[in-house]
Amino acid sequence: MLTRIEIDGFKTFERFGLDLQPLTAIVGPNASGKSNLFNALRFLSLLAQHDIRSAMQGLRGEPEELFRRTPSGTAGCMSFAVEVLLSRTGVDAFGTSYKTPAQRLRYELKLGLVQSADGVPKGIFVQEEECRPISRREDRAKYLYGMGLSYNARVSNFIRVNDKTRDAIEIRQDGPQKHGKPMQLSLREASRTALSTITTAEFPHLYALRETLANIRFLEINPRAARNANDRFEDRLLKPDASNLAAVLAHLKEETATDLRPDGVLSDIAADMTSLVPSVRRLEVRNDPNQRQYSFNLEFGGDLIFSSRVISDGTLRLLALLTALHDPRRRGTLCFEEPENGVHEGRVPSLVEFLRGAAGLSPDLDKPSFQVLLNTHSPKVMAALLDREIVAADSVVGIDPITGIRSTRTRMRSGAEPIKDMFDPETALSRFEVERLLQKLTDAA
Repeated sequence: MLTRIEIDGFKTFERFGLDLQPLTAIVGPNASGKSNLFNALRFLSLLAQHDIRSAMQGLRGEPEELFRRTPSGTAGCMSFAVEVLLSRTGVDAFGTSYKTPAQRLRYELKLGLVQSADGVPKGIFVQEEECRPISRREDRAKYLYGMGLSYNARVSNFIRVNDKTRDAIEIRQDGPQKHGKPMQLSLREASRTALSTITTAEFPHLYALRETLANIRFLEINPRAARNANDRFEDRLLKPDASNLAAVLAHLKEETATDLRPDGVLSDIAADMTSLVPSVRRLEVRNDPNQRQYSFNLEFGGDLIFSSRVISDGTLRLLALLTALHDPRRRGTLCFEEPENGVHEGRVPSLVEFLRGAAGLSPDLDKPSFQVLLNTHSPKVMAALLDREIVAADSVVGIDPITGIRSTRTRMRSGAEPIKDMFDPETALSRFEVERLLQKLTDAA
């Protein structure tokens, strides 16, 4: 789970920092940077798994367009930092069990844009990379206090730049071979992160960190794709566009069905659907042995049965979201934009409650927690949120005190309170101000 993110030099972000809750909702008007935050998280997730070029291909625009642009020019570098909570134990992709005595880590990464003599972009390379344990004293996530976490902050950095030469990244052995020499990777035009090279529990903390970032998922439901029947060999984890929804539902039924509950967790999904769409009665998965495909139907009141081909777009969005929330394998961070789409205003509080119930810290420190990040501009969603879950996003104009050049950056503030008489607008936030931001959006519409 992510507890903090810091960004500088990426798109509209400048010296940006934000603490994250198990359920965090980014609330604000369009063009305020909400989607840019999700893009930054997507980029970090891809950088933990692939080389820089491949990671940038997963984002829209040319690579150099990802760097912050102001009237004074384009930034030459971008930097990120995340603070994470790791589960105490895990199993790598090859079935090897591992332990992470330091459950709180901070990971920092700096990328530089290198240009040729004539100003043409030559490439984007790693300039700095570091991973270190967080001590109990410096831990900002107050909601983690009292959980009995293991900090083990006295150990050396797991990743660091060589102090003497500054031309190599050192990866410290912290597994079975922890007394061996650090592995070194050259920083001369490094085209991938050191973290992306970690593939086994030989480096348990770094493997767990890589998995945490790799498990940042983005749900961008495409109703047309979600309607399709699926091959039996489709992925068991819901894809971002929900194109394998039928297969996921079939696998969930197979894995959770019992004699007393023949539909397994599908019964729970249908019950939650009924809370949001009262006419829904049952969810049914169909297995066509001739076509070797899975499909699904929804049964409504009056014994009306509709196949996925004719279910409304809004209902499909809700079904895909609830499927992701009810998956026993859910873990990591789920990023979801505009959860209110397709939901009647009166049902929004129930939807937020479902999201809050799915997100949270696992009481078993050996199991991963699940986090939900939302983007929304709905006053109804905001009204259903707790103060600690609200992050207000807006764009502010700053003036460089030396050059006098004006530039726009994304600002996000958390810690909402019902009202404040006097406060610093850069760090403090009132519910009244968030409501005013959203009211401007409503008036403009």
